[in-house]
Amino acid sequence: MKNSAARKLKQVPSGYLRVGVDPHKKKHAAVAMTEDLLVQSKFKFANSRRGFEEALDRARAEMIRTGCRGVIFAIETAAHYWRNFAYFLDERGVPFRLVNQFTLKRRREGKDLNKRKNDFRDAEVAAQLLGSGEFTETRLPQGVYAELRSGYNTYRRLVRERSRITNLVKGLLDGLFPEFTQVFKDPCGQTALSVLSICPIPGVINGMTEEDFISTIRERHQGRLMKRKLLALHYAARTSIGIEAGAQSVSLEISLLVDKLRLIDRQMDRMEEVLIRLVDETEEGKYLLSIRGLNYISVAGLLAELGTFRSYQNARQLIKMAGSNPTESESAGKRSSRTPMSKKGRPGLRYCGWIAVIPLLRHNPDFRAWAKRLRERPVHAHPLKRREIIGAALNRLLRLAFALVKKQAFYRVPQTAGVAS
Repeated sequence: MKNSAARKLKQVPSGYLRVGVDPHKKKHAAVAMTEDLLVQSKFKFANSRRGFEEALDRARAEMIRTGCRGVIFAIETAAHYWRNFAYFLDERGVPFRLVNQFTLKRRREGKDLNKRKNDFRDAEVAAQLLGSGEFTETRLPQGVYAELRSGYNTYRRLVRERSRITNLVKGLLDGLFPEFTQVFKDPCGQTALSVLSICPIPGVINGMTEEDFISTIRERHQGRLMKRKLLALHYAARTSIGIEAGAQSVSLEISLLVDKLRLIDRQMDRMEEVLIRLVDETEEGKYLLSIRGLNYISVAGLLAELGTFRSYQNARQLIKMAGSNPTESESAGKRSSRTPMSKKGRPGLRYCGWIAVIPLLRHNPDFRAWAKRLRERPVHAHPLKRREIIGAALNRLLRLAFALVKKQAFYRVPQTAGVAS
């Protein structure tokens, strides 16, 4: 196994001035130190192009004064304020490395038992971690991969917002019309949304005949109308235990939430079109889409988190990036019977892989037969449970994706898998 710490140390040339940066919204704090960890200067610069130019000039002046051969920056990745300065340095061709904020916090707490903390202290620790090789080798996404990252993040925010509003609607219906979700399992269906936007109050529905109720919904509904569900809802309204006090205001709030849901659905459709176009522009997209069970949204999520596959030398790097690599636990000669995920990678990548793997296990005969063997193997071979199989399938998907892209080959279902299914 190659020593990753030694490989990282080679990325920091000897004789370079190390500048640690603690980013903030208005002003960034910076500490410049030499290779022998001697602090040379401390300064702050504005979060603007002029401030970035001044920081670069200040670092170069310190480099000349101390007789260093070059300058390299160490940027703490707290919040999102580091991204502008990192892209600025990348455009100028200035070397930099990113320091994980959790690693920095633990190193600072271990060295300063008095809990001393300030902006310059964080920047100083970032520069020290650069010298010990404790930094990430993250590459900034460019081109279509940067567009994919931003677009997929927007899509995920819309999904979370839609789930939040859906849960809020369900909570309001629990008081206004508890029987509604018994008739319509999904209150966000087209027919259910039409009812909620017009008359979700049981007393109002009960005051109309079945024909009047259906005709009222039909007037403002587009598409196929679920008439049998409407009849069942009308019958449920007769004996509803919904609260009548304040029903009008709750009904108005539900109708407003329905308008938000419809707006979010339109926005999600637009984002899906954008993601499909971006996936088609990548060189990896056509190979990943050939895997039976993967759709455009799943591939967009994987590429948004992983970026171009040219940055990786082997599939283990993809698995480590996801944090889905199994880790062992041993103490006093005793080992745990299970090896859970390390979860030291990107949680967004684990999420994308997790939701991509579930359809694979259902619709891909190769993955389905493979999962069946893991689930039904003998007790002494440690058969896997459902969640363990999904985690193992995630790693298998990443290895398969890496192999297809590197070989520029399309996926073909093995004949043995088709027979076993």
